[in-house]
Amino acid sequence: MENRTKGLLYMLTVVVLWGFSFVATKLLLGYLDPVSLVFARFFIATILLFAICRKRENYSRDEIRYVAIAGFLGITCYQMFENVALTFTTATNSSLISATVPVFFLLTIDVSRRKFSKQTKYIGALIAFIGVGLLVLNGTFNLNLNPLGDILMIGSVFSWVFYTMFIDRMGSRNMLIVSRDLTLAGTVFLLPFVIFGAQNLRIDIFSQTDLLVVSAALIYLGLFCSALGFLYWNKAIHLAGSATTTNGIYLIPLVTIIGDSMIIGNIPNIYVLIGAALVLAGVYLSERG
Repeated sequence: MENRTKGLLYMLTVVVLWGFSFVATKLLLGYLDPVSLVFARFFIATILLFAICRKRENYSRDEIRYVAIAGFLGITCYQMFENVALTFTTATNSSLISATVPVFFLLTIDVSRRKFSKQTKYIGALIAFIGVGLLVLNGTFNLNLNPLGDILMIGSVFSWVFYTMFIDRMGSRNMLIVSRDLTLAGTVFLLPFVIFGAQNLRIDIFSQTDLLVVSAALIYLGLFCSALGFLYWNKAIHLAGSATTTNGIYLIPLVTIIGDSMIIGNIPNIYVLIGAALVLAGVYLSERG
């Protein structure tokens, strides 16, 4: 199997895992405060990754910085920007702003190398973004702008953009070890937020059923969405390329819609179907460019 094909399979696997993660996260927020949830998720991921791999990597001084910065950007900054933003802005705004990651990544890469990509890439990105808009808005254009919350979400977007660029620089290294070490770094950087927010700590587990639900959801987020998710995403960046992998973000709302239909029974309307078609067409056109 070609490296690019392997990378695409890794990317699509993570898209499915992250698409369903919204259900688990929404469920857990009924029991835990956001900071505790994020820390518990990545603490579990760190333990699992160290259990799987105990090898050491001989990083150069620059690579040590790259790993630490990647963990800070991709885990600490991204998660905290997103969680705090959601206390000020709507989930709709957050979803739409998150969908701009591939566009900003393309622009950032082009600016850094002072050479712009073909127009078809930007046209494809625009079509895919419009498709995501239809999926998220579901035919009802109702955006409530909140400057602080929306700016924080833009912060999460750029955190992920620069995280991707740093992972790109680590392509020659063992991605299992890199993913393990950056997850540890990101979890450690979360500690000050946990300590600072200790007075707002909330754990509403009152029965054995609650404990089972919380445990299952945390295992899903920690094992599948964080440990395996970050590992496979980082491998996809290395094998399929950072631009192609980042375009997979457009597909996450599509998976969420499918999951919503399968699990909850919500039937997609015409706007969702058109949005899904535009997402697929936009990603295809962007890749062809």
